[in-house]
Amino acid sequence: MMRPDLDSLALFLSALESGSLSKAAEEHHLVLSAASRRIRMLETEFGVPLFQRTSKGVTVTGAGESLAVHARLILRDVDRMRADLSDYAQGATGRVRLQANASAMGQFLPDDVASFRRSYPEIRVDVEEHRSVWIVQAIRDRLADVGVITGETVDTTLNFIPYRTDRLVAIVHNKHPYRNREVSFAELLDFDFVGLESDSAIARTIEDAAVAARKVLRLRVKVKSFEAVCRMIEAGMGVGILPEGAAATYRKEMGLRFLNLSDAWASRRMYLCTRQEALSFPQRRLVDHLLARGMP
Repeated sequence: MMRPDLDSLALFLSALESGSLSKAAEEHHLVLSAASRRIRMLETEFGVPLFQRTSKGVTVTGAGESLAVHARLILRDVDRMRADLSDYAQGATGRVRLQANASAMGQFLPDDVASFRRSYPEIRVDVEEHRSVWIVQAIRDRLADVGVITGETVDTTLNFIPYRTDRLVAIVHNKHPYRNREVSFAELLDFDFVGLESDSAIARTIEDAAVAARKVLRLRVKVKSFEAVCRMIEAGMGVGILPEGAAATYRKEMGLRFLNLSDAWASRRMYLCTRQEALSFPQRRLVDHLLARGMP
């Protein structure tokens, strides 16, 4: 059985998007008869019509729409494969997929990764930002090689290696009535809060702390980013809890004050997350480098 080739799939998608086999043939530098033959071969291979032909062009069938979904995924993966292999052609000797949460991305991780790249220019590092809970799942599913998360998760199939610590602080507007430099979280619960979405580690931490304090968390605003939290506090919408290092960028610009939290949970530990199996050479180099720059 003949398998569809990539050029035919690309031709098919061009015809679908333009509604014209003639235009698709011209785009792919084919005569119309050759393009028609390629589409017929695809239809013969799958045993279904992919287009309805009319005098005005072609209209995709239900089967054609289904093929289009798969064809786009196949061609996207091939493009990624070519990009990866081009790195090796240019002298790269490995690749590591690193995922990190916003707290790490907003503080020390960019400098740590940049330092690694200077030391190991031949190793490519792909970096993505995600929530800690999603990162752990990505490591399990082999969609990432190394993760940077806040808090340890109970999972015997993964390694959690202490990496860094950061500190949560309370953030208020400069004109906020609370003037002390340190405050307990329970005291802040008398005010309205601006917070992150509920799937973030910080959101879960303060929700649990409010329950422990037996007070209601008056979360009036939920946003996606640290900057958005600070913007809302600047506008007088409430107080917030964020990592000190990540929020420091916005402190002077937005006229904010930071209050130290007296609660023990305000000091957090970050972990490198990997699978239990032996790491590849590039992965081990990255983990060792991050640990050398992190906790002693």
